[in-house]
Amino acid sequence: MSNFTTNTYEMKRDIYNFSKKVSEGSSKPESKFVTDMIYGISKSKNILLSSIADALNEDIKKINVIERLSDNLALDLGENIDIDYSNMAMDILGEEPVFLLDDSDIVKPKGSKFEDLGIVRDGSDEKKIYKKGYHVTEIVGLTEEMRQPISLFSKIHSSTSKDYISSNAVTFEGLDKIIELLKVRKLKGTFVNDRGFDSNAMFNYYFDKKQYFVIRLTEKRKVYRNHKWYKITTLRDAYKGKVKIKLMFQGEEKECSVSAIRVQITARKKWINVLFIYGLSETPMMLASNIAIKSKEDIIRIARLYMNRWRIEEYFKFKKQEYKFENIRVRTLKAINNLNKLLSYTIGLIAMLSEKIKKRKFVHTIIKESNSLREKVYLWYYQISRGIYNILQMARTGIRAWYRIRKIKEYEGQISIFSN
Repeated sequence: MSNFTTNTYEMKRDIYNFSKKVSEGSSKPESKFVTDMIYGISKSKNILLSSIADALNEDIKKINVIERLSDNLALDLGENIDIDYSNMAMDILGEEPVFLLDDSDIVKPKGSKFEDLGIVRDGSDEKKIYKKGYHVTEIVGLTEEMRQPISLFSKIHSSTSKDYISSNAVTFEGLDKIIELLKVRKLKGTFVNDRGFDSNAMFNYYFDKKQYFVIRLTEKRKVYRNHKWYKITTLRDAYKGKVKIKLMFQGEEKECSVSAIRVQITARKKWINVLFIYGLSETPMMLASNIAIKSKEDIIRIARLYMNRWRIEEYFKFKKQEYKFENIRVRTLKAINNLNKLLSYTIGLIAMLSEKIKKRKFVHTIIKESNSLREKVYLWYYQISRGIYNILQMARTGIRAWYRIRKIKEYEGQISIFSN
């Protein structure tokens, strides 16, 4: 058996076993649909149903495959699928899980038939102009070993929907889900937030749920210190930074100085820590956290927790570049969100493979097949996704042919048992 055949077989087995675990409590048709989609997205590196249908390589007309996939996307995906996937993801986050929150968008400037198509600010446009599209709220966890982002909540939403409340409501929906997962494990999470989440509602939420947080503050924030209310910028400009540290920021390591003070905020009469970080850019960065500071190491930890934010930004970029995330063609919000979930599961498989880089030889084979020249890598997703793609291009049959191989092996095993 050639290396290509061996690699293809092992890659299909990984996809099949992962999909089976994700859809363990589902009906057979739904389980097969999930497997088809994860395999099709992996092989085509695309979320177009026509490309996925090509990747499945079935012995029926392509239009019939597209119709089957489209019909399944219009249905409600079983709740147990997301529960099983989320539990698998939580298993690789460790005992001190870190979560990153962010909002993004998908733009459909020429779209006219999409359900509840709204107006969003295009984050990838230099001028940040408004275009037709949808908002995306994402929460990812960082894997324990390799610190890779794995999605635990991803929702595409529009302010034009009838039952729409607010973007905050969507964020809290995602946080509620993750905190329930943490409760089952009797763990506390640390949630890292950008300036867009600097609101009293967000602070109050974390206080009520008894979770750790790191929130970047805006210049409008007011704080209470020494029996007086101050604009946060007044305090920021009064310090210069006593603690010297090195931080990775925008792709380069920078020498910084940090000051930490205790304050109260308007949201709640609770003491929190505020870090002023000087040297990253012209304007010093301001971070608020309820993580206790007892030493210099605690200050460094809070600062570095926030610096992990680039990982969720790169995650969005990865989805859009590698899987053409904005090229969604299904029209209803339910189908769009189902497709987004299945893409999240596909990337979740990549996260789980990346966590085994130091333990499993086949992951190195996948990376080698990506033909990547980069030696220093912080996000393994590009290499692993391209390696999977290149390996699966050698497959002569789709994933359904692999089902038949599994059935034959199981059947042969049963015969040997009875023959004994």
